[in-house]
Amino acid sequence: MKKNTCFVMLAALMMAGCSNEIDEQVMDSRRVPLQINGDINMLMTRAADDHWDEKDAIGVYMVSAENSIVGDVSNYRYTAVTGGQDGTFIPADENNTAYFPEDGTAVNVMAYYPQGEVTDGKLLLDLANQDEQPKIDLMAANATGASADNPIVELQFGHKLTKLFFKITSDDNINTDNISAKINNQYTNIRYDVLGDELSVQEGDELKEVTLKYWNLDEGKNRFVEAIVLPNMEGNSAQERTLTFTLNGKDYKATINAQTVFEAGKKYIYTVTFTTEGSVKIQGAGITNWDIEDGGPEIEVKPETTIYITGAIGGGWNTYSKMDKKSNNIYVWTGIIKENEAFKFTFDETYDHGKVQIMSSSEKKETDVVTLEEGTESDIYEVVYMENGPDNKWTVAESGTYMVKLDMDNNKISIEKKIFILGLDGDYTQDTAPSFAKVGNGRYELTVTFSKECSFNMPLWSSAGWDMDCYMPVEENNKRASFTPGTTMKVIKQNRSSKDVQWQVTTEQTGTYQLTLDVSDSNNMTLTAVKSENQQ
Repeated sequence: MKKNTCFVMLAALMMAGCSNEIDEQVMDSRRVPLQINGDINMLMTRAADDHWDEKDAIGVYMVSAENSIVGDVSNYRYTAVTGGQDGTFIPADENNTAYFPEDGTAVNVMAYYPQGEVTDGKLLLDLANQDEQPKIDLMAANATGASADNPIVELQFGHKLTKLFFKITSDDNINTDNISAKINNQYTNIRYDVLGDELSVQEGDELKEVTLKYWNLDEGKNRFVEAIVLPNMEGNSAQERTLTFTLNGKDYKATINAQTVFEAGKKYIYTVTFTTEGSVKIQGAGITNWDIEDGGPEIEVKPETTIYITGAIGGGWNTYSKMDKKSNNIYVWTGIIKENEAFKFTFDETYDHGKVQIMSSSEKKETDVVTLEEGTESDIYEVVYMENGPDNKWTVAESGTYMVKLDMDNNKISIEKKIFILGLDGDYTQDTAPSFAKVGNGRYELTVTFSKECSFNMPLWSSAGWDMDCYMPVEENNKRASFTPGTTMKVIKQNRSSKDVQWQVTTEQTGTYQLTLDVSDSNNMTLTAVKSENQQ
């Protein structure tokens, strides 16, 4: 740690050649100027240096034990007149010279950096622009018990924000001169309550993506990107944050998981290594208090990938639906898949020979379609699609709405059937119909509230009009069956276009129920309804 000594005192007293007349005036008035020795850990706040820059300014306050301002000493501006490790600060002008109370009353001294306009006790900072990091490297310090009899105080400045620091390296002499990096899910408009020593997010601010500062030092021998960001606190909870590194027109992404908490005053150091194989490794070197420590996680980063599902999704092989990337290399898609119609995956919206695609096998098979089942995983393969090469696919045993998940790290595919309730409180809007949760093999549960008389059944498809398979009552009386909570209600599956039988909920039966659908045995499918306790 380097120590930076700030001397805050009357400018006239610090200048060479001070006259006896001035000294006598000061003594006669009994006005004693404040003097501050400030130890500040400035390591890496200005790229690779550890010193104050000339014209750096701090804001100074004198406050009582009750934290009220003393002698109008509020946000007095003191500026550095010499740089280096032991910077000297003097009042910006005569009106910014702080004096102790003449009656000898003890005060507390508070200071912050960088000095700026304070409104209603709040300093506003914008972290969106990382190009001039000293302007956003918020620090603060305070000392107690200072007085005219004890005019020299020791202040230890501490960093109030969090620093992210990424060392850029490469294998095989890859040129990283033009690298850029961004991090998302960041609040940038912040407030600092100087006297309360509290950070907060400005009202109305929204999460955004921030571009990190790029440094190229020592003729390219040391490259890194860094950012000063808001620590996790009330109003800024820990959450998933995505890092995007762009090199030679290609994006590389990594995720900082939601369990990682950014702490104030901490510096998170990583080493980012680019390789010729098209991947990146991010090796965490530790979490530091602006100092170096060992340890940290290793993250494998691959180029950003877009994956599309094509085939049995309503439009044939000329239809491509983009999958949703949920986390590092986990992709999901939810939609209608037709039984006995095949599907597979592409990396762009083409189905051309010579393109790498995701298939169910890496070898050409006589039977090239694998039937997926819930609760099981199937292997996936990245295969070059050639005219006489493999073209293997997947299918499902029955039409319906499915959530399809690709685990690209473990090369697995899985599916989960979605079952909906249609007609709840008379609402037959398919796109917003609630769905059951799978709780076991062929068993699904859903808690619903019937607030008025209505009728319902349970389609396997959404957004499909009348052409959909539904779970519905066996009994039929003018297309209505009795809703009988506490009993086992028989269920059949048939297409809604040929028959649309529904359970009838009466006014007397309104309330909240847990519905359990059991279709594990196709010959004995049932629905049960249990009314929540404390209901009439």
